[in-house]
Amino acid sequence: MTMAPNRESVETSERREPRSRRARTLLRRAGAARAVPALGIAALLVVLAVRVPASGDGVDADDARAARATPAPTPSAASAAFAPRTDRASWQRMQPVEPAPEEIGVAVYVGDREVRGYRPEPALVTKTTEVREARFPATDIHCHWTIDRDPDELLRAMDERGVLRAVNLSGGHGEALDAMLARFTAYAPGRLLVFANLDFDAWDDPGWAERMVLMLERASARGLAGLKIFKGLGLYHRDASGDLIAVDDPKLDPVWAACGRLGLPVLIHTADPVAFFTPVDRFNERWMQLNRHPDWSFFGKDVPPREALLEARDRVLARHPGTTFIGPHMAGNSEDLEALAARLERFPNLVVDVSGRVGELGRQPYSARRLFLRFPDRILFGTDRYPGRPDQPRYRLYYRFLETDDEHFRPYVHPFAPSGDWMIYGIFLPDDVLERVYRTNAERILPSRVLDALDPARLPASLRARLEDGPRP
Repeated sequence: MTMAPNRESVETSERREPRSRRARTLLRRAGAARAVPALGIAALLVVLAVRVPASGDGVDADDARAARATPAPTPSAASAAFAPRTDRASWQRMQPVEPAPEEIGVAVYVGDREVRGYRPEPALVTKTTEVREARFPATDIHCHWTIDRDPDELLRAMDERGVLRAVNLSGGHGEALDAMLARFTAYAPGRLLVFANLDFDAWDDPGWAERMVLMLERASARGLAGLKIFKGLGLYHRDASGDLIAVDDPKLDPVWAACGRLGLPVLIHTADPVAFFTPVDRFNERWMQLNRHPDWSFFGKDVPPREALLEARDRVLARHPGTTFIGPHMAGNSEDLEALAARLERFPNLVVDVSGRVGELGRQPYSARRLFLRFPDRILFGTDRYPGRPDQPRYRLYYRFLETDDEHFRPYVHPFAPSGDWMIYGIFLPDDVLERVYRTNAERILPSRVLDALDPARLPASLRARLEDGPRP
């Protein structure tokens, strides 16, 4: 549902400051690199952000809270950018820090007149469809939760949203992974699934790859559903000599091969949105987000170019055709669906999820719908949240995008745009495609031993009936 603007946050200023001085002031606030020509009428997006601690969110929140179950030392301020030996905590510097809602927003001006908190209310009369449950019982392939989460609360939230299975990608490794499997997978077999993570802190230890393979083998016997690689690979993790560990480092080949042998899909997050690698100036479409989270910008930092990271991942896909790889966030190509289509054609072992990218997909609905219809077996449902998470609820927004032909609605429930400030459009997928995106594609790639552990008798009657009788009316 389209949210009305907060009228109290909108202020009109009639300051009699010379226009040229006013433009320079606004440009300084926006961090712009270029001067504005002296025009009689001007409009400029300005974001006022004050960094204060608050609860986290973010388009790539998975990496911000990666596998907290395993404690790690916090680096000193001197190691701020890239420590020679990068432990997990050192790339958790990306912890989200939210400004208060009244301290962030959009300002526009014309001459000497300025409006802050600008949030125009569309005059369009359009259809609004509230979709409370997925049309087919869904598998959320992209969740993150911590060990202290109550499994019963997760299950209740899943039942309310029509979610059959939820996959926690922050399973950790070692004892933390054992605890995750015991608390969630053993408690709700076939519904609360867990992916493992690798211990890159110990990268230089002798026999590292062999130990990781042994961990996966043992955890697989206890119900492990897959392996998640956070984007620290290629961007943050470094070896003892200070060199970045490459996405396609041959030392990882035994791990990828073991996943193929064990039937474990590998969800590998590589790179980030295009805007994260470009100057954070007034031309950056994620200016607001990157000023809230400056550490999320890679522009000018000692990291490979974005496309080089994706190409390194592609080399891994080519070397391991027997292993299924999931490219989260549309495999890093949500801004260029033709490039994504080319990769899907080239690599039959690649599937993608939609998590955190409905904003990008929904602003190009024709291209997005064509992609889903062209590759109906290669796209998975995922949210990058967990069922019941109160801030930025995504399930109903994602259902609305996938299922309806609603027009011009915001892809977020929030006082301000958490990523790009876009309006989106539904792509009204047909039932045969929806069922695959929601459920059967995930069931094809997840281990059958994990899926078969589900006891239908323990499901609520509504989910059980929809598994037997078909989609929601």
